[in-house]
Amino acid sequence: MIRLFAVTIGGKTRVVELERGDGGHRIVIDGVDKTLALEQVEPGAWLIRENGVQTFARVDGENGKVTMSLKRGGADTVVVAAEVVEARSARVAALAQQARGAAAAAGPAIVRSPMPGRLVKVLVKTGDRVTAGQPVVVVEAMKMENELRAPRAGTVREVRAPEGAAVESGQDLVVVDPAGGPG
Repeated sequence: MIRLFAVTIGGKTRVVELERGDGGHRIVIDGVDKTLALEQVEPGAWLIRENGVQTFARVDGENGKVTMSLKRGGADTVVVAAEVVEARSARVAALAQQARGAAAAAGPAIVRSPMPGRLVKVLVKTGDRVTAGQPVVVVEAMKMENELRAPRAGTVREVRAPEGAAVESGQDLVVVDPAGGPG
């Protein structure tokens, strides 16, 4: 299951997606995909391994306000204050989609369902040219319709779910190749 967060540090908000998998945790920060080995060593304390580098993180806080103490290798401990909000709104999901599109500008963009629901409308078909921000599908969740948009201009390579299908959070719905063709 993919969990979506809005994390604000120093006045800048980043969209963070977290998915637990067999090989570790998949984390996407503003559209940049990372795979980390994440091990909880005690309540509120984590050991993070990325590309052979270990970081120890202690997280304290409540009501979305957290303080993270980070120690990477032999470096000094860095303390970071953050506001973390689990994002359930279509607006934050749309920001995540835009971030993924911006980070992968040379490759295909994938429009994913931000939440479980039902695909009520498919507005494009394979081969259609789309503009950035153009609606491509409509997902109904919690009795609300959420219009999902193309993160950038391009050509629809594939529609991966039919109208009326039940969809899961994070499920791929539409693949859009960049304006120049397949990436």
